This record gives sequence, C-alpha cells and structure tokens, in this order.
Amino acid sequence: MGHIGTYEHRIDAKYRVVLPAKIREKLGDVAVVAAGLDNCISLFSEEDWNNFAEKIKKLPFYSNAKFRDFARVMLGSAHETPLDGMGRILLPAVLREYAQLKQEVVISGAGDHAEIWDRDRWAAKWRNGLENLAEMAADVEGF
Repeated sequence: MGHIGTYEHRIDAKYRVVLPAKIREKLGDVAVVAAGLDNCISLFSEEDWNNFAEKIKKLPFYSNAKFRDFARVMLGSAHETPLDGMGRILLPAVLREYAQLKQEVVISGAGDHAEIWDRDRWAAKWRNGLENLAEMAADVEGF
C-alpha cells in the first residue's frame, strides 16, 4: 500500500520536520523531496523517486518545451534528505519558499509519495475537495 493518511506537524527552528512513523516506514533512511503540484513539497522514498524519474526520462525532452520545463523543475528541485535519529528531515529553503510553509504543516499521503503542505493552505484545499468530492469522482475516468 502506498502513502495514506493525514498528519499535522510543526517545522522546528532549524527547518526540520518530524515525519510520521507510517511515512518513515515507507521511506527508509533517505527521502527525496521535490516541488509538488499545487505548491506543496512532494516526499518520495528513493525507490519511488527513481521510478518517477524514469518516467520523466522517457518524456520527449528535445521535441517538447513543456516536457523540458517539467523535467527541469522536477529534477532540478529534488533533494536527497537523510532522516536523522529522531525521524526528522531538513526542508530546503527553496522548497519551503515554493510551498509557502510557515511553522504548522500537514503531511498527507498521496499514493506513491507523500506531500507536505502549509496547514492553512491544506485546510482550504481539503475543504474544497470535500465540497466537490462527488463532482470530482464523476470526472475521474473509470471511477
């Protein structure tokens, strides 16, 4: 099973966040953090990141400018971050700024990865998702 659940945490004074035990179990000793969609931070295990990066490598880089830009942002924003003995990872400044993280964050499972959101931004996204759940389900092919 992939990453599931939602957990609230705080960023400490050294810009580290404790990862939930269930997320840590899936990550191992090193996490890969990268820019996520909709201004969050994506959090991958090394294996899941390698699978994701392989998909990016198969895109037509030289013939499609959108694919080039996507590959540059995703691969260029990625950082390998070791988990310390307390299960914390350091959140790089460029990603903290991109995700507009303050001190309170939400870590949410997203299947093959987890996402780190600013708590207030996540709350707005969550409310919107709940209010539009039936409509979104109808739009998802095969659901």
